[in-house]
Amino acid sequence: MKMAELSKRSGFSIATIKYYLREGLLEPGERTSVNQAIYSDSHLDRLRLIRALTKTARLSLKTIQQVLNAIDSEPAIVEAMGAAQDALIGQDETDEGELPPTKEELEARATSRKILHELIESRGWQIHPETPALESTISAITSLRDEDLSTVLDQLDAYAEAADTVARIDVLAVASASSRNEVIRGVVLGTIFRRSLLDSLVLLAQQHHAKDQTS
Repeated sequence: MKMAELSKRSGFSIATIKYYLREGLLEPGERTSVNQAIYSDSHLDRLRLIRALTKTARLSLKTIQQVLNAIDSEPAIVEAMGAAQDALIGQDETDEGELPPTKEELEARATSRKILHELIESRGWQIHPETPALESTISAITSLRDEDLSTVLDQLDAYAEAADTVARIDVLAVASASSRNEVIRGVVLGTIFRRSLLDSLVLLAQQHHAKDQTS
């Protein structure tokens, strides 16, 4: 397809596509003349992924470039998926400039880290040691402990079991995608939209089970 058709089908302006080409986010098309090139469905897949990363995930171009580089360089799709997931988690991190943690805060996080490590070991999960998801989960456990929500923490293994089920569904949902770009796009959009869907379904289920407790 020519640039005009690629623009129409992707929803990006020609100027934006040319910018992505200059920045290396999109591979050059096949030259047919000095000023003309043709583009394939792989270019359309990449633009759809970029749209998901920019419009929906709201990642910076620098972060998007890192994710795309991982997709192109990692031999295993699981590693490429991990790069996308790490980028999404990075968007939720707190701003820089916060006060350094106190001794008590460090001790609290160390305890939470031990709890999480034991949970991961008990479930036999194979986790990348540098994934931001670890620190994110540690923060969540620490907050629950700070608020003395032992009733929630006592169900941590049950939550992990539910998370395992959701994760299997997520992976199966994108496994049949036609390209690596589409797999990552499915991971990005699925993660973002599934949060809202799952949270809403949990609220509905809570209403149902709350009635059982009051009847």
